[in-house]
Amino acid sequence: MQFIDSHCHLDAFKNYDEVVSRALKSGVKAIITSGCSVNSKNKTIEIAQKYPSCVFPVIGVAPQEAMSMNSFDSELSFLRDNKLKVIGVGEVGLDFHWAKSPEEVSKQRECFELFLDYSISEKLPVVVHSRDAEKDVLDILMKKGAERVLLHCFSGQLSIAESAAEHGFLISIPPVPSRTREKVIKHIPLENLLLETDAPYLGKEPSDVDDSAQLVASIKELEVEEVSKATTKSCMALFNMRGLNGGD
Repeated sequence: MQFIDSHCHLDAFKNYDEVVSRALKSGVKAIITSGCSVNSKNKTIEIAQKYPSCVFPVIGVAPQEAMSMNSFDSELSFLRDNKLKVIGVGEVGLDFHWAKSPEEVSKQRECFELFLDYSISEKLPVVVHSRDAEKDVLDILMKKGAERVLLHCFSGQLSIAESAAEHGFLISIPPVPSRTREKVIKHIPLENLLLETDAPYLGKEPSDVDDSAQLVASIKELEVEEVSKATTKSCMALFNMRGLNGGD
């Protein structure tokens, strides 16, 4: 039984070699790591190149970062220059928990739309952060015609999750239960769910992704192996991860 951690931040670990090793030994077959700040993008690419068979990078600018930036030109240029090395764009999105002024909201929207446009033009999946802004994020995704979408660490209303799933979007589940998250897990089809840790911020390490699988399995009253197979298949399809063998 193997898992894919669809979202974490390996650049945040000083001992990322040990973290990757522990993950592989625990049954994690692949780790998708997000470089979503000015300071993290280079290290994210560097780590992925060190582990080409099991670590895969996505690059973006998180909304918390975006609202204090003057321009996103250099970050987009970096993404373009490394487009053959990344498997997606992210994380990007909106976070109204942190945005306290119209100017900060505007910056977040500008960044989100720029990177979303790029992901669509390059036919790359987009990994979306949507804290306290789920409806606005969904409206923008619909307006832009996005198709390959992962709503990472989703904690919004069930109705929004259902609408997202109807459009074929995926929702990733971290190893942290909540009432809202449990409703999403219960009512959203397994085929629309992925596993993530968001390590080191929610899960401690990518190896904790099995806790996400246990959470999904317990709420859906399924065997963990079924969750493993379904989420691995969906993740590989979303990110076009042809180099990996199928889940078993």
